[in-house]
Amino acid sequence: MNFRGLFEHLSTMAADPLLLAPLDDVALSEETVFALRAKNVLDALLFRFTADLDKRGVARTLGADSTAELLQSVQVSPAAAHRYVRVGRALGSIPSVAAYAVDGTLSGEHVDAIVKGLHHIDRRDPDLSETDRDDCVRGLLTEARISTPAAVVERAHEMAIAFSPPDKEIPDAENDELNEVSFGTGDDGRTHGTLDLDKTLGEKLATALRPLAKPVPEPDGSPDPRSTPQRLAEALGKILDVFFAHHDRPSEGGVKPRVTMTVSAEQLLAFQMNGIAGAKVPTAAATFEWTGPVSVPTAQMTVCDSVITKILLDNHAVPLDVGREFRTVTPAIRKALIARDKGCAFPGCGCPAGWTDAHHITFWSHGGETSLANTVLLCRRHHNYIHHKGWTVFLGHDGHPWFIAPGKTEPMRSHARRTLTNEPLAA
Repeated sequence: MNFRGLFEHLSTMAADPLLLAPLDDVALSEETVFALRAKNVLDALLFRFTADLDKRGVARTLGADSTAELLQSVQVSPAAAHRYVRVGRALGSIPSVAAYAVDGTLSGEHVDAIVKGLHHIDRRDPDLSETDRDDCVRGLLTEARISTPAAVVERAHEMAIAFSPPDKEIPDAENDELNEVSFGTGDDGRTHGTLDLDKTLGEKLATALRPLAKPVPEPDGSPDPRSTPQRLAEALGKILDVFFAHHDRPSEGGVKPRVTMTVSAEQLLAFQMNGIAGAKVPTAAATFEWTGPVSVPTAQMTVCDSVITKILLDNHAVPLDVGREFRTVTPAIRKALIARDKGCAFPGCGCPAGWTDAHHITFWSHGGETSLANTVLLCRRHHNYIHHKGWTVFLGHDGHPWFIAPGKTEPMRSHARRTLTNEPLAA
């Protein structure tokens, strides 16, 4: 056995800049297949190596707390290190799976999926007969040869349900008593959290979020630059907006919950003077009830389409008087905006009106009036473009919104991309 020599040979091949030059397309694809199968064989060898390291207790001899930690010390990722240990320990009891691993048929990820699937089945029914377990192994091997690792695990869950006794207690994956959600504001001011949900609630979450997280092309037709997690986060925001807009939402102490942002008179003055030469610029324009201070652009975006309550405080921040509530955008104006803009007016978007804010073209905090001529419907993503990313919006002589990208001069209209000339630039 000479793995050092094999390593040096492969390293020399990989470093050769002309290695692939002589290959035509067919030969290149064939060689790629064999390279991948060779990787699978190496994974199978590493499973065996790891199993022996684990049995012999080599990690502690060399000063590591575990075999996984020993592997991590040679630049193996934590996830891969635990996979090698997990599969290495299990393969000895499932020789048919080991055989498919050593001939390169199955990837290490597929083998791991089978191991995790069998573990789930064993936990669900510890009294499963040897014959039934062998049937499960064969079924998972068949699935692994034609599908993805995720599909293998899903197939194992189906098998576990099928073999589980009728009187078996509810599985952890379906037990809503184990559900947990935690979140809080971190040192960076952002909200961080974790979810641990049963299948039913997880299905509801996925069903609600996925349709709202579809990619939206950029105004020039280029692909949506947002990652899937970013789109899912924005989808969550849309769902929360619908909750806050619902008249029948539950109340607390007789008051319906809403996002609360507090602005002092001094802050409001600086807020309204923002952008004027020589004016004091506030570092925090306002404060959210739960997550703390926010910047001027975020505060301006928040008050665009909000319920405002004026509370007069004395010098010691003691409330003296509470004024009436009023909306910055009335229902009548919103209806007119929907008739004009249909939905988000940003070029290429078209997000439904129910998911939009009414943005003040001349900011409300700068004295901009609340009228059809000074408002435009924008989804939260494109509302953010105006307040944080330098986009400009104005109404053209046709009475419709037009947009100017940062650093550009040519306006764009949402539903007819033609050039608009002789128009003053936006405020």
